Amino acid sequence: MLRRIGMALLLGVALLVVFAPAASAHGERAQEAFLKMRTVGWVNVEFSGGTVRVGESGADEIFIKQGEEIQLTGITTLLAAWPGTLSGGDPSTGFINVIAPGPVVLVREKTINGVSAPHRIEIEKGGLYQFDMTVAGRTVGRWHIHPSFSVKGAGTLLGPGQWVNVEAAEGYTNPVQLLNGETINLENYQLTYVWIFSTLTFIIGVGWMLHWTLLHRTVQNLAVTSQIPLNTDGMRYGLISRKDHRISNVFLIITALLVGVYFVYQLVEYPDKLPQQVVEFAPPPLELPVTAEVQGLGSFYDADTDTVSLEASVTNTGTSDIEVAQFTTSTLTFVNPDLAEPTLEQASLTLDPSGPIAPGQTATLSLTLPDERWTLDKLIPTAESQLEIVGLLVFDNGGFAEVHAPLKTEEF
Repeated sequence: MLRRIGMALLLGVALLVVFAPAASAHGERAQEAFLKMRTVGWVNVEFSGGTVRVGESGADEIFIKQGEEIQLTGITTLLAAWPGTLSGGDPSTGFINVIAPGPVVLVREKTINGVSAPHRIEIEKGGLYQFDMTVAGRTVGRWHIHPSFSVKGAGTLLGPGQWVNVEAAEGYTNPVQLLNGETINLENYQLTYVWIFSTLTFIIGVGWMLHWTLLHRTVQNLAVTSQIPLNTDGMRYGLISRKDHRISNVFLIITALLVGVYFVYQLVEYPDKLPQQVVEFAPPPLELPVTAEVQGLGSFYDADTDTVSLEASVTNTGTSDIEVAQFTTSTLTFVNPDLAEPTLEQASLTLDPSGPIAPGQTATLSLTLPDERWTLDKLIPTAESQLEIVGLLVFDNGGFAEVHAPLKTEEF
């Protein structure tokens, strides 16, 4: 039996090593469509800095050295369409950050609405949060990086992403100054002690696992184990004996001694400590001019062409002409090609009628939004209770408005 289990494990590991692809995404496709479209909106997300040149994708990507910095800027908002089932319908705590495949970049500095905000913030539906994050390359490789908005009770929502290539640099360090004035390199600080403690605790864990698997019928014969009384001290048959109690006590004593020794060591070696900082505040309000009032009239999804058609009534409430420049939802950004050329991470939209809308004028606009990611990223809520396309119409003057368009079964 043990031989069969060992062969099965060996075969499984071999299959994973040979056939398993490298993970390169962030799990956003597993999130429901309503969660991605009706919670957080993103506007004018831009990556700047480094060197821009053609990468593996065949389009422009950012290249930086280890330790070199780029800027990640944009505006995010909590949509009025926020589902009532999340955070009790009233989100109050959030955290804006960067999402990447592991600790491959470092966030050097982050401001929200012009104020330094390294920690979580107080948020509200309809709030506008203009972020500016300084990000440095850490691990050599090609990484897809997104801004993220984590909301208590809802999870983490991602914004539009960008490929960033981090290249090796000689003498790369991550210096930090301690309270005592000493400057350390976080890349290798106290790695010896980390390895020692991790190895010792790993040995304890493996020993505990082997004791309960090799010396007991827990894994080898579950059918028998389920019929044996749990605690039968002193009897001939049983899952737990007096000897097991003694061995468990030995494991307990060794673990307690290890933790105690390290606790005393850090008290003596590092007497100066800074308590963990917990700062939460509401960023100063960000005021943007009201540009338009938008009412979604309907939307239709063509599965054969991966295209969403959206119709909306737009009233210009400003004092100057406006024109739709973008439509954004979740990680997708559709750009009006008459005003700007879409990047690799963006797609083009078709606007009918095209052209500006005069102050006080109301226009009924039809947007055609083709992109295979509607399907690949599971953004069409056909399997959900509320069929609706939600996003932001962004205008050429920088203003934007939320649009809700019921998803129809027939094209209008």
